[in-house]
Amino acid sequence: MLTALCAAFLLFLVYSAPLLPARMASHFGGNGQANGWMNRDTDLCFLGAMGVGVPLLFFILGLVIRLVPDQLINLPHREYWLSPEQRAATGAFISRQLLWLGCLMILFLAGIHYLTIQANRLTPARLPMDLFLALLGGFLVAVAGWLIHLIRHFANVPKTRS
Repeated sequence: MLTALCAAFLLFLVYSAPLLPARMASHFGGNGQANGWMNRDTDLCFLGAMGVGVPLLFFILGLVIRLVPDQLINLPHREYWLSPEQRAATGAFISRQLLWLGCLMILFLAGIHYLTIQANRLTPARLPMDLFLALLGGFLVAVAGWLIHLIRHFANVPKTRS
């Protein structure tokens, strides 16, 4: 899923490039007014690197977490979750959750790019703040849901059968 989203995001950047001016508004103040400008190709390369780099970082962290010594991992009920019987499953769960967080990041960046396109279609360039706030709010709610799911998973120890 993450790989497909990365590929779709990069295609979105490539096919949307003609919709942006050569010198585009790339930063906006709290009122939505453009206050920073950038070359289109530089912006697209930066956004493409973010869209691949951040999820790649989460992927690598998911691999590394399996190698981190137990004493460096802080989890509720760590004696259960990091026991030899559960260690592999715990590492796999954390890795999967990091991949989902990477998916959320790509979707957020795609939304930001879409809003940047919309902003640069206006004269003067202006970010649609209502859409930006909706996007940001949705992203924060999704991240909060992701975090709650992660915490709830580790807060409970499955009951053992007698």
